[in-house]
Amino acid sequence: MASFDLIELSIDPLDMEPTLEDEFTATVVKNQIDDLDDIEHVKIATKQLINIVMQRQAMIRALCKRLSDIEKGDNIRIQRFKG
Repeated sequence: MASFDLIELSIDPLDMEPTLEDEFTATVVKNQIDDLDDIEHVKIATKQLINIVMQRQAMIRALCKRLSDIEKGDNIRIQRFKG
């Protein structure tokens, strides 16, 4: 296994609440999925959603790393793991 840093940041749970725009987008996508009647279309939609999820995860990881480089203090903890 490759070495990696585990970065933990303190985040207010209220900052993680979905916005009205997030809720609207989720509702629209769910309705579109409900309207699919061909399994091939469902597979395509699922694969596209997985790509979006992975892109978001990579962006979150990059933002956490950048934030940890900028902000040092009591609300951050870094553990280093060697592979």
